[in-house]
Amino acid sequence: MNKLLYSIGKKVCLLVLLSPVLLGVSSCHSFEDQSFSLANVQHFGFDSVPGITRYVFYVDNFAGLIYNNDSLPYQTRIDSLVPSIVFFSSNGNVFINDTMLWKPGDVLDFSRPLSLTNTSDDGKHQKKYRIRVNTHQINPDSMVMNVLSSRFPTIAARNKTILYNGLFKAFFAPDTGSIISYTSTDQCLTWSADAPVSGLNDTIFIQSLTEFKGQYYLLGKQGRLYYSGDLNQWSGSADSTKVVSLFAKLEGRKFLSEDALVGIVADNNGDLHFARFEGESEGWECGTAVPENFPLCEYALTKYKTVTDVPYISLLGGKNASGALNGDSWSTMDGLYWIKVNTKPLHIEPRQGASLFHYDDKMFYYGGLDSRGLCDNTLYVSGNNGVTWSAADTLLQFYSIDGGLAYQDIFVEEGKYIWIFGGESGSNISNKVWKGNIHRKLFPGK
Repeated sequence: MNKLLYSIGKKVCLLVLLSPVLLGVSSCHSFEDQSFSLANVQHFGFDSVPGITRYVFYVDNFAGLIYNNDSLPYQTRIDSLVPSIVFFSSNGNVFINDTMLWKPGDVLDFSRPLSLTNTSDDGKHQKKYRIRVNTHQINPDSMVMNVLSSRFPTIAARNKTILYNGLFKAFFAPDTGSIISYTSTDQCLTWSADAPVSGLNDTIFIQSLTEFKGQYYLLGKQGRLYYSGDLNQWSGSADSTKVVSLFAKLEGRKFLSEDALVGIVADNNGDLHFARFEGESEGWECGTAVPENFPLCEYALTKYKTVTDVPYISLLGGKNASGALNGDSWSTMDGLYWIKVNTKPLHIEPRQGASLFHYDDKMFYYGGLDSRGLCDNTLYVSGNNGVTWSAADTLLQFYSIDGGLAYQDIFVEEGKYIWIFGGESGSNISNKVWKGNIHRKLFPGK
């Protein structure tokens, strides 16, 4: 019993002896010294500076930092600003960079980080902060376009690349017939050949590949449609209508129309008509006759919706029935009737093999070959659904793509990213995948 009491007493004495040491260690990290002090900054901002009053600045008392998470707009001048600073207490000894005495109303240069040191009213506490005013370093309206990979398959310049079960798949149509496909499992860095397909005993217009009612459809050069549920096993359509062009799927309007494939068909006399296809049982419904100058191939195509939520398809460029290049913009909302959207000649040289896509609530037109067989590297933009066009602002141009492209495929992902796959430049087939975006598209909520 005496040994037990002695042991307990020894441990208590040891704890008492150690307690000042423990208290001393803990005092180095005490709440008062590291997190709260009478010299602390209570508020920091630019409350009287127009344009930036709404930006919140965080005061990290533990780390001694003052900063804004949400950067100020690009090119905001911060070299002569009057800050609003509130301390819990101060004796007036507030120094900037340890040398300059600061008082309310003073103008400071925040183009470089500053230090601020304050002493409490009673002179017992001092706190030093490092102030960083963050601004966007890149124009938020500028386009960033970079090469993601140089390992895209070079089977042919023309390709159709889609997202299938969360993976990118690229399709090519060799002149020998059928199609060849590749899949990327690492966001287009590398590509692996897929198993050979079956059921396609025809040369294929690869740009015609489109999804419709759970199936994928293709058009052969003999005028027959082919469909597949898995992009591997293909079957010919039972419909005997000769299809000249297969554009895309046009979404139906709620309570008014069904989804339909839209294209051009030839009647028994060989006359061409706009048409829509709602399924094997319905067959093709013919519309108006196709104008002589309407493009039948090599056109650029995009799909979108009007401000009133009406789906439509637009075409630009391409070749008409006589093989001449077309320079007009066309659109349809039902597939049976198309209108030439531009009332005046466009300021774009007619071309083939270009790309048309919607991005940032505008329509863009890029690439292709003119009548001399030369690539155009200018990016064009239309803010009125193709009625008028102009060269896009220099901030948006794809200047990093040297020499331009033709027959590339452009895919817009979730309204943020622009993917450019393959194509050709000069006589060379491109092995590159490009990925770009307008800078502000990556900002939260944009």
